[in-house]
Amino acid sequence: MSVGFGLMVFVAGCGGDARVDIAAAGAMDSLAKAMETVVVEYHAETKRADDSLEAAVVDSFVARIKRDVSDDAAVESHSAAFRSALGRVRDDREVEMSRYRAALENVGVLREVSRGLRRLGMESLSLRDDARRYLFSLLEAGRAKLPLE
Repeated sequence: MSVGFGLMVFVAGCGGDARVDIAAAGAMDSLAKAMETVVVEYHAETKRADDSLEAAVVDSFVARIKRDVSDDAAVESHSAAFRSALGRVRDDREVEMSRYRAALENVGVLREVSRGLRRLGMESLSLRDDARRYLFSLLEAGRAKLPLE
């Protein structure tokens, strides 16, 4: 087996890696899109749930105040409970926003890795094509030097 033939087999064998990189990049793009959809939908659902909870807290406070309007101690107790409940709702929203931002950052990381894999695959394909052209030019030059039969 000549060195040229061995080199040609080696270069041809490297092509699978580039296709795998490009396929992996496509799969990561699909995963990032699906993750982003889930994250955005979950965030919207959580916001609706928090809005509903907040409305229930306000309604409960108003009902208690109406009921105990003449009892100053009860009104003060209801007011403290109301502030506490709204604080918990606000804290929950902040935690959810932090998780939302982190999840979107993860989607961004997936997309960045995908771009890198795609670029690596394309560069690998270009390198393989360059090597193939060089190899075939060597083979053609070698054939041109062979005596005609």
